[in-house]
Amino acid sequence: MFKEFFSMLKETIIEQFKNRLFYVTLFFIVLFGILIYRLFDLQIVNGAKYQSNFTYKSQKTVSVEATRGNIYDCNGNLIAYNETSYNVNYESDADLTEAADKMGITTNELRNDIVYKTILILEQNGDKLSVDFPIRINKNKEMEFTASGAALKTFLINAYGVSSYDMLDEKQAKSSAKDVFDYMRSDELFNISTDYSDEYALKIMSVRYKIWLNRFQQYMNVVVAADVSKESYAAIMENSSELIGMTVEVNSLRVYNNAKYYSHIIGYIGNISNEELEKYNSNLKENEKYTANDKVGKLGLEMEYESYLRGTDGSSKMYVDNMGKVIEVIDSTESKAGNDIYLTIDTELQKFCYDALERELSNIILSHMVNMNSSNDYEDITIVEIYNALFDNNIISISEMNDESATDNEKNVYSTFINSKKATLTQLDSILNESHTPLYQLSKEYQDYMEFICEQLSSRGVYDSSMLDKENDSVYKSYIANEISLYEFLKHSISKGAINIESISTKSDYYDTDEIYEVVTAYILEEFEKDTSFDKHIFKYMLLSGEITGEQVINLLFDQGVLNVATDEDYDAFKTGVISNYEFIYRKIKNLEITPAMLALDPCSGSVVVTDPATGDVKALVVYPGYDNNRLTNEIDEEYYKKVTEDLTTPMYNRATMQRTAPGSTFKPLSTIAGLSENVISLDTVIKTTGVFDKVNPSPHCWIYPGAHGTIGIASAIENSCNYFYFEVGYRLATDENGAYNDKLGTDKLAKYAALFGLDSTSGIELPELEPRISDNDAVRSAIGQAKNSYTPVQLSKYVTTIANEGTCYDLSIIDNIKDVDGKIIKSGDNKIHSKVELSDSEWKVVKQGMRQVVSNHTASTALINQINVNVAGKTGTAQEDETRPDHGLFISFAPYESPEVSVTCVIPYGYSSGNAEELAGMVYAYMYDPEALSTIEITGNNEVSD
Repeated sequence: MFKEFFSMLKETIIEQFKNRLFYVTLFFIVLFGILIYRLFDLQIVNGAKYQSNFTYKSQKTVSVEATRGNIYDCNGNLIAYNETSYNVNYESDADLTEAADKMGITTNELRNDIVYKTILILEQNGDKLSVDFPIRINKNKEMEFTASGAALKTFLINAYGVSSYDMLDEKQAKSSAKDVFDYMRSDELFNISTDYSDEYALKIMSVRYKIWLNRFQQYMNVVVAADVSKESYAAIMENSSELIGMTVEVNSLRVYNNAKYYSHIIGYIGNISNEELEKYNSNLKENEKYTANDKVGKLGLEMEYESYLRGTDGSSKMYVDNMGKVIEVIDSTESKAGNDIYLTIDTELQKFCYDALERELSNIILSHMVNMNSSNDYEDITIVEIYNALFDNNIISISEMNDESATDNEKNVYSTFINSKKATLTQLDSILNESHTPLYQLSKEYQDYMEFICEQLSSRGVYDSSMLDKENDSVYKSYIANEISLYEFLKHSISKGAINIESISTKSDYYDTDEIYEVVTAYILEEFEKDTSFDKHIFKYMLLSGEITGEQVINLLFDQGVLNVATDEDYDAFKTGVISNYEFIYRKIKNLEITPAMLALDPCSGSVVVTDPATGDVKALVVYPGYDNNRLTNEIDEEYYKKVTEDLTTPMYNRATMQRTAPGSTFKPLSTIAGLSENVISLDTVIKTTGVFDKVNPSPHCWIYPGAHGTIGIASAIENSCNYFYFEVGYRLATDENGAYNDKLGTDKLAKYAALFGLDSTSGIELPELEPRISDNDAVRSAIGQAKNSYTPVQLSKYVTTIANEGTCYDLSIIDNIKDVDGKIIKSGDNKIHSKVELSDSEWKVVKQGMRQVVSNHTASTALINQINVNVAGKTGTAQEDETRPDHGLFISFAPYESPEVSVTCVIPYGYSSGNAEELAGMVYAYMYDPEALSTIEITGNNEVSD
């Protein structure tokens, strides 16, 4: 550069020598040279730092991740902890020039070869890449995008190297997955040789793409594969001279013991989102802030106690060049481990309660299972419903039947399905566009399809029923009554503005209902070609019609690995016809080889909450079904996440804290206490019950009607769960001093005592929870736990815990204490008292006596709960919230009756009877007080209790 400068200076001097401006020109040239020299000498240009060889330097700070705190149960058993893991990283600043030159290839070719060899090592050891690339090869061997909308636009922007979507040309913007694949494979970008198969080229491309996205921050390594095996670690290290840039980093991996038992309590961690980054950093000091590479709690205690568990990251300050390559480390700070959380939960009790709940659900299903194709009784679970559930909840995969590796049985079933689907679509086309058949003339199958069409149009925003006047619209009423066709109904809905086709058609000049109707029907038929929920409807009717048989379904379970031929004890008996298809399925459910969670039929879920009445500490907080949070933490298993989120049982839903149900008759002890405290009944009160309560209109009935319980007092009313008795209590609470009935007066009084038992707020448990709902209408029905009363299992547990200890209402807690890395307690469980319920000893006695009699007198003497070495007091509750589904079953309880040490609350949504919840509680008490009884008493799942 300086040689060129002085050459130019020489020529200028010669040229200007004859010119009288020579000295002026010379002055400015020399001055300019001096200025340039000083700038480089000072190594400062525009505020950036340069060396004398013009190397750009900027300062970067890299976070050093802190070790996350552990979580322990009440006995010091590890629940959540960190384990050493190995991540395969690519160093973005790796210089391949010298190696490539020696090999006579380009750096692009060498980098592809390094990635390919790394992939082979990983695959040989059962490991896989941890890269997210939005192109895949589908089962038809075609390239397709896995992203859509904004995500796809972002990918195209990155792939074509432009700064915004508007800068893409028309061809780029309309690129197919194959177009993008070919472009990125070409020498215009990654130059991936055609010697590689498309499958491996795609894998190489996915890694290259991730590296390429990191090109402007090369001081940051790129994770190619997370949590690889020791074998892959050893192989990559052994071949490090060939795999230039590939390194193995020792990391901390979050691990959960007893995952399914604790998943709703613990949750999991994952990559921080932009929203979380903004939320967390808004209140943090600069040196405490999260970075885009951090992981945070996503659910459960991992999320709720993120600030305690996280710890404090360290940092490393460094200078990097203009490509992000590290030049010099100038400062570093060590990280500080997070705090440890100790729970009140007992792991062994937690596990037993979960397993007992699953067993009870299984037994309920078996007790209602019938060897019939169909039944009009919603309490029956037919064998065809069982078969259909396996398809409906994706236990049997429809798409796998069309794989190249599919068995003959799978291919036969799939062929039958394709033919049936084709015929069904043809018939639907005819009904919608030709015959316009009224619903009442259609078969039950096609009536269901008409309803399904409306549901799909509604879910996709095409049909909005709120635009119709359901009270006065005669066409709507005729359709609901099956008197007209879907054709007539949709045409009517179009005329009323209830159909909006903006989301399904780009054309905007439709003028009449006929044109719009054609768009809607064409859309539906086209969507049904690829809609998986429609496919499941096809299978339902194939099963009902016998087009596919139970034998074929059972064989599919073996074909797809749900059951194992080699280990199944009943396989030979099934294949030889020794046992029927029905008996085979019965045995699989009984042995939990097919679980309630897999079937997703009623009932398939439930909750158990066990507390210590003396403190409000929670000893077990169980939700069924659980999920494997190990497969969602650290790096999400996308396939498993899809399975869990599509599961009809919603396994990530914490029913113990988030599912409200009517309390039913479990509310009656509270109504008793309200009546005693407000002096509308006394210990000596007896009420003549007649079965129907005619003091209000409409008149509610007791469950025993047309019978009656006769004249009874408090303890007997609780024992027999007499609705009439509590209708009268509710009525008296609502009667003012002038003898007039005032509904609000009654509900206000009931609400007052509900609040004293903690039902006016969340339970105190350190997890997200729905607010309780205290009834504010119909005092008479509210007194038996109906009307608007609605509570979660943990809220009912708080209530019964207060009864057990006779009046101290604790906020429940699952956290005992939190300790720092040195073992010092920095936070203890508060055992905060929410409120006090003041009653006389004799009043507490009569309430608890009635609850004892529920178990000792109103429950069969042969029931497990009456065969164990402890006296249990409790209250059953049945709540109906859907006339087409079974009732909810609830049971609140405590033991020993004489001096309570523990309370157990069981809630089984759609569990048919509260007796089943009581049977479940009996198993829990047997485990704690009389384990031997568990092996001697049969668990039936068919326990009818009237309440």
